[in-house]
Amino acid sequence: MRIAVVGSGAVGLYYGSRLQKAGEDIRYLLRSDYDAIQRNGIRIRARDSQFRLNDVKAYQNSEDIGKVDLVIVAVKAVSNRFLPELLRPIVAPETSILSLQNGLGNIEFLRKYFPGNLLFCGTCYICLNRVEPGFVENFLLGSIVLSQEGEASSSKLKTIGEMLNRARLNCRTSPNIDQMRWEKLLWNVPFNGLSIAAGKITTDLILADEGLNRLARGLMEELLGASSALGLSIDPKLIDRQFEITKSMGEYSPSSLLDFLAGRSVEVDAIWGEPLRQGLKAGQDMPKLETLYRLLRITCCDQ
Repeated sequence: MRIAVVGSGAVGLYYGSRLQKAGEDIRYLLRSDYDAIQRNGIRIRARDSQFRLNDVKAYQNSEDIGKVDLVIVAVKAVSNRFLPELLRPIVAPETSILSLQNGLGNIEFLRKYFPGNLLFCGTCYICLNRVEPGFVENFLLGSIVLSQEGEASSSKLKTIGEMLNRARLNCRTSPNIDQMRWEKLLWNVPFNGLSIAAGKITTDLILADEGLNRLARGLMEELLGASSALGLSIDPKLIDRQFEITKSMGEYSPSSLLDFLAGRSVEVDAIWGEPLRQGLKAGQDMPKLETLYRLLRITCCDQ
């Protein structure tokens, strides 16, 4: 399959390189990493293997890539406004688009500009850090949950899922795109948010502090209530599962914390603002999330 990766940070480089290693035709749209990857290729250090890809199809302009079968969108939600211009040169009527972005609102944004294309969403349960340009470290192999936008699933959903599994990316599919996105929020909202708001700390410190641990659980319970008000059915046992997974990560710096420390824009609206708005609209009080959202708006906008 001919695939373009748009947003070649840690997520884009990791998933793109795994797919390329499995034999797919991957084209990377690069910015700051372009020169380093041209010199050194893409380097991956993972729990199960280490490898380097030297034969990398790297581009600085999407016009040079040409039309593709699948576009993997891995840009931060704060950069969504650039996507229509970036994607139009590579999207044909039969092209599918897969968003691997965090938070809510990304698929809806893409639908406005690409109304005739199949849209898919993948939620990535994985620990990745971009150590340096072109070099990504994987601390937890994790998994990816894949779903299709719309009421009916197509054969393309199965095709993409099988392709991801051939690349050893541990993919399963979900019939409900909204439920899988809210399930991912159970981790992203407390741990990405508190890592910044509590003083630039790693996840192990959130778990170790009684007050922060209790606050993280409270945020998850608010999200569970909001999802129920929206007609979703998320298993409450997932809350304990988030703590178990996080404990196995050790001293992990979530992606939003890394963005904040590097002076990059944080996805405040997609991860915290939009879930809050949807929950309140459904009649669910979310005082803990509202407080965290307001803290992050002030903290992240004053960088």
